[in-house]
Amino acid sequence: MIKRQNLKILKNHETSISCDGDSVSGRHPKIFLTLKDGSAECYYCGKIFVTEDTHEKYLNKARKNFKKNKKNV
Repeated sequence: MIKRQNLKILKNHETSISCDGDSVSGRHPKIFLTLKDGSAECYYCGKIFVTEDTHEKYLNKARKNFKKNKKNV
């Protein structure tokens, strides 16, 4: 499960992002990440960056699995 404070949703047209940490995950040197398949993870603090489309796909999959599991109960 993804922690909300470690998730940053980006606009669909963004292909790269910079990260220097925050008050929750801690500060670190500024790094630049390239989004591959709509997501990237900071190797210092673990923050996950995803595009809106990628996030929506994840949510739809989670909703579908939830509905399927609810029927089996």
